[in-house]
Amino acid sequence: MVKIGIVDDEMPVRDRIERCITGALREEDQEVQIRKFADGEDFLEAVHSGESFDLLLADIQMDGMDGMELGRTVRRLQPGIYIIFITSYEEYAAESYRIEAYQYILKQDLDSRLPAVIRELIARIGSRDEKFRVVVSGMERVKIFYRDIIYLYKSKGAKYVNYVTRQGIYRERISLDAALKELASDRFLPVERGYVVNMDHILKIRKDTVFLEKGYEVQISRSRLSWVKEQISRRWEA
Repeated sequence: MVKIGIVDDEMPVRDRIERCITGALREEDQEVQIRKFADGEDFLEAVHSGESFDLLLADIQMDGMDGMELGRTVRRLQPGIYIIFITSYEEYAAESYRIEAYQYILKQDLDSRLPAVIRELIARIGSRDEKFRVVVSGMERVKIFYRDIIYLYKSKGAKYVNYVTRQGIYRERISLDAALKELASDRFLPVERGYVVNMDHILKIRKDTVFLEKGYEVQISRSRLSWVKEQISRRWEA
């Protein structure tokens, strides 16, 4: 599922953007969840409470927190998010690209430009997030998408690897090294003996602790601290 946030302080504009998105994806085979917010503060509250978004569409001119400030903050909290700025004024284009916005669309061009941009971007997100792993957990076979894995861990002496995901925790009888090898993705980073984090779910690093979505925290071993910070910086700057 692709999660989309729309932030605009005018309800008719929020509804118009939603109609553009749903119309553009009417014939696409992709499940999408759209949430609308009247201001940036409400959107950030949802992010801080553990919600993760793949795409943000935000008006630039809003009372209180404007779209540029929102974009800079969201970029720090969820580095992998795609941002599309919506505005009535062309002079904001240069600033939007400094925040690494995916697109900058004038409101008068919304109906003509947004549908094609949305279809292209949803296809890109879907391709990025289509990888999954089937885990035998108890009596169940569970399909776990890479994008949903927040971190993995295996306690000392334990026989099972625990996959901590957005949907819950699943166990698999396998070594952590073997699980990491089979995942074969550079998004997964070993930060401590027995702990591997998905860098796409890192919200911040403070001293030797990684803060992840949904309030999870994982400590980085002292011997790996510099290397881990370097890998995360590279991921965020990619």
